[in-house]
Amino acid sequence: MLIIVLLKGVPARTTQVMQVGGVLNREAMELVLNPHDAKAVEAADFLKRRIGGKTVALTMGPDMKLIPLMKPLYNAEVLGVDEEYVLSDRKMAGSDTLATSYAVALGVKKLVERHRAPIDQLAEVIRKSGYSESVRAKAAELYAANLLPNRVYSELPSVKESIVQRFMDGKITADTALAELASEKERVSKFVVVAGIKTTDGETGSVGPQVAEGVSELLGKVVPHATYVEDFDVDPTATTLTSQRMIGYLSQKLEMQLPALMTISTEYRPRETLAAGQHEARANNYRGKSTQATKWTADDLGADLKRLGLAGSPTIVGTGIDVGKPPVQKTVGESPVFVGPVAQFEFESKKYGPFNRGDLATGLPEGAIAKLRADGAIGVFGFEMLAGELFP
Repeated sequence: MLIIVLLKGVPARTTQVMQVGGVLNREAMELVLNPHDAKAVEAADFLKRRIGGKTVALTMGPDMKLIPLMKPLYNAEVLGVDEEYVLSDRKMAGSDTLATSYAVALGVKKLVERHRAPIDQLAEVIRKSGYSESVRAKAAELYAANLLPNRVYSELPSVKESIVQRFMDGKITADTALAELASEKERVSKFVVVAGIKTTDGETGSVGPQVAEGVSELLGKVVPHATYVEDFDVDPTATTLTSQRMIGYLSQKLEMQLPALMTISTEYRPRETLAAGQHEARANNYRGKSTQATKWTADDLGADLKRLGLAGSPTIVGTGIDVGKPPVQKTVGESPVFVGPVAQFEFESKKYGPFNRGDLATGLPEGAIAKLRADGAIGVFGFEMLAGELFP
């Protein structure tokens, strides 16, 4: 089973927000893991301990910020995540919840395809080569790449009855091996996506459900979702997931066919797992951890650029401020800003600066502003400068 946990890097303290579009300049701020996502990591860890599989962390934003931020998750909780993927591209900058959900849904789809394709490759070698050592060699190659579960092929002493091993030992025919591989391919399609209930920089709680809708569109089948999940369990056959949540004073118990998506409440507490199911869980696991994060761009995802970034974002966000600093906002066509760096200077026995390109020129004496404007150091904040700040 694929267990995909959605994560987000949010501002640790301050934000830099433009009034037009309300876009966060994440590259210029300190980021932390969204606090609500910690519960999603716990939920993903429980799923892996319960029925096995691979836990994959998926996030979107500037890779140079997010990859170091996510690295500790390899050792998080009990088992930690197995792999990490970052969706990072200038073309995604400025995305609202709709455009973000579209990109993340493409990431989920690509992850599923990435783990289904190797099973097809192995099946093709069996069709062409029969009981040849090339079958074992291909399986070993894909297993080393962390793309085949132990049930298909394993080098663990405790897993002795993999599909490839039984086939190479002559215990099953090629037709039987192909049928079992087809079942494993379908098992990959029974994935679970988990996410926090919301993010501290948005508070909408809408990305999770929108990702479920986006994946449904891309896969051509309904991917059900449940929000504010406080407790859940999955059956050992990995076909259904039962979740429980509180909506106001109403307690709901929902049963969903896999694949499915959940957003995890802060009230969630992982269940204990039974030792009886650990052999089955181990067979569903993959080789181990791939600790080198993978970056995917818009081209890698095959994204429609009209649905990404500012172009794909119909939401207009209102005025934002720097939290922890005096209120700051810049309005296109109005706000006076420095058009380039200006060293510290003295005016009427007081020192000002230094200033960087794009800094607001308010708060200075009128005489100083007039002089700087005459020297060409101050201009009006325009779309060109906005674009430069969004896509440095």
